[in-house]
Amino acid sequence: MRGIAIKQLTECVPGGSEDYRAGYILKFNYDVDAVEQLKKLVPHTHREWHPDAHFWWVSEEYENVLTKMFGNFEALTKWQGKLL
Repeated sequence: MRGIAIKQLTECVPGGSEDYRAGYILKFNYDVDAVEQLKKLVPHTHREWHPDAHFWWVSEEYENVLTKMFGNFEALTKWQGKLL
């Protein structure tokens, strides 16, 4: 996955899709390149855009993509709350 620009998430929590599949609820400042990368790297069957709440849901199967796309993904999902 060369050429992936590193972006920062504003929020990221584990959460289910509309049909209860495991994944992550993501929020980030609008960036056309980040949206296009997400659409390119995660098939539409494994992502959902929720326009009313302004968040993306992405299947946990694409955790490796999210780690490479977002520099703070692991900090928000793996370490948050454990560094006390």
